[in-house]
Amino acid sequence: MAVQSTGNNPQNAVGIIEYFPSEVVYEFTKHINNLIDFRNLSLVCRHFSQCIFNCNFPRWQTLLKSHFPSSFQTVPLPPTPMVLYKSLKAIDDNMRTGTPQIQTLIGHEEGVLCQDIKDGMLFSGSLDGSIKIWDLASGKELKSLIGHQSGINFLKVKDGMLFSASGDGTIKIWDLASGNELKNLMGHPSGITCLKVQDGMLFSGSLDGTIKIWDLASGNELKSLTGHHDRITRLKVQDGMLYSGSGDGTIKIWDLANSNEIKSLAGHQGIITCLKVTDGMVISGSSDQTIKIWDLASGKELQSLNGLQDRITSLKVNDGTIISGSADGAIKIWDIESGKELQSLNGHQGDVTNLKVKDGLLISGSWDRTIKIWDLESGKELQSLNEHEGWITCLKMQDGKLISGSFDNTIKIWDFTPPSKVSNN
Repeated sequence: MAVQSTGNNPQNAVGIIEYFPSEVVYEFTKHINNLIDFRNLSLVCRHFSQCIFNCNFPRWQTLLKSHFPSSFQTVPLPPTPMVLYKSLKAIDDNMRTGTPQIQTLIGHEEGVLCQDIKDGMLFSGSLDGSIKIWDLASGKELKSLIGHQSGINFLKVKDGMLFSASGDGTIKIWDLASGNELKNLMGHPSGITCLKVQDGMLFSGSLDGTIKIWDLASGNELKSLTGHHDRITRLKVQDGMLYSGSGDGTIKIWDLANSNEIKSLAGHQGIITCLKVTDGMVISGSSDQTIKIWDLASGKELQSLNGLQDRITSLKVNDGTIISGSADGAIKIWDIESGKELQSLNGHQGDVTNLKVKDGLLISGSWDRTIKIWDLESGKELQSLNEHEGWITCLKMQDGKLISGSFDNTIKIWDFTPPSKVSNN
């Protein structure tokens, strides 16, 4: 393409820009990650505007990942990224300042203890020993699974099966399609406190202080790991290792290849209440009011985060920070590398039981019966959802919906999707 000199005439420069191929415009936009800068660039000329707001514009994917890191990976892609951006932006705005539509699911006779979501269905386990399956869109109860003799402490849906662990000491495997019980795993003499499903195996921790490894296909017990001197409170399975936290204050690391204990991390003076494994570190919270960061390779304690006034009840690792919730209602944000406290979010009046991070927002559930939404950057409380009449026990996020289980025997679906706003954009 032959281009003549434009001299100093801006109008001529804009004329030349009109001839830039779309690929050249795309090269310009590779250096932009901000929506306002995209809009400013689109104002340069009509050609730029048409390139940028074309539904096939390749940079929309980068923009979506930048602005909505949590939702972009989980929301199915609609016909165009522009439509998805508008939808996610509308949900984000509504979670910050809007009013959700609330649906209450009633069916359990005692408190709801745990939840899972899969393929448009919600699964809930209760203190009454029942498991209910709900249609998430309509809120209709589809099935009720009866078989456990005590409260359901854990639920997991995987590969067409539902796994449940109970205070009655048993683990049940259910067929999702029929609702039939496939297997009943018995071996723990006391209640199951935690369960993991991975690589064709089940890993269960119990009040009896043991960890059992089960073969998923046969239901046979493969190993029983004994080493803790109190109840098992937390389990993590990652990279061929099993991590266990206990009421004895220790964290043990087991090699799954031979089931040997390879490390025992001792330093806490109370029950291990939270356990995370990330980036070569083990992060633990305890009833002793401390959070400890351990080097995974050496087992050495790197940091001890102090200054908390009550036991640690929840932990979340997010972008180089630790977010902690305590029994006194405090939420604190810590820098992992330095151990420095960055922010303290005050608003809850009871145990912070759940922490979720979504696209720059922090969602917290508490025994004070409220769910709060915070802006992570500023620490400002944006919303307080106060419809439950009992402790908040579990939280799940699905697209624009927040699903909460409570000791008031109900599940509430808080829908932040504003259909009119999305369609009008």
